[in-house]
Amino acid sequence: RETIGRVAAGAIAKKILYQVANVEIIGYVKRIKNLEGNVNPDTVTLEEVESNILRCPDQEMAEKMIDLIDQTRRDKDSIGGVVECIARYVPKGLGEPVFDKLEADLAKAVMSLPASKGFEIGSGFAGTLLTGSEHNDEFYIDDDGNIRTKTNRSGGIQGGISNGENIIIRVAFKPTATIGKEQKTVTSESEETTLAAKGRHDPCVLSRAVPMVEAMVALVLCDHLLRWQGQCKVLT
Repeated sequence: RETIGRVAAGAIAKKILYQVANVEIIGYVKRIKNLEGNVNPDTVTLEEVESNILRCPDQEMAEKMIDLIDQTRRDKDSIGGVVECIARYVPKGLGEPVFDKLEADLAKAVMSLPASKGFEIGSGFAGTLLTGSEHNDEFYIDDDGNIRTKTNRSGGIQGGISNGENIIIRVAFKPTATIGKEQKTVTSESEETTLAAKGRHDPCVLSRAVPMVEAMVALVLCDHLLRWQGQCKVLT
């Protein structure tokens, strides 16, 4: 419904990014409630993501997640989870240092999606458990003479600008609000009552959220790629 336009536009943005700068964007279900898949974001493939209906590349964990969702459906309840998304081969220099930081625009884009409740990039909240010396991404020059970072806790963006490493973000999605269990509510006439939803309602929206997250990431990166080209004229 509302998100179909985002996904359609995102598909075009993906093609532009790939054709112009070889950028590829892959999203997948990372976690459902307390079940978390073991996925390497640097090597995961689209074929692995699309190998099951949940879009979780960890096949063994995907089966457990599907069973949990099915049990939740039978209980007339809902659960949430986390979508992780990686953008590979993003050119260095996308983004602005102050008002239009790349991670800020990414956060705004994915947080505009229905049911989204949290955003992380790189180490995210886990980075608060580290010291600066532990968290810093040290620079080095690779065999091809390119400046790289040994780690990627910054998630591919430093100072609001892409640094050439993979951009890795995570988006939290809440449990679906509409459930079959009776819950207390208030009518438009301000009277207390109970409500139980009827009809078909998803117990978990995570699998359908994956292409939506990919689309929003693609649209933001495409916008910044066009701005980068307009300012620097680096592409031919």
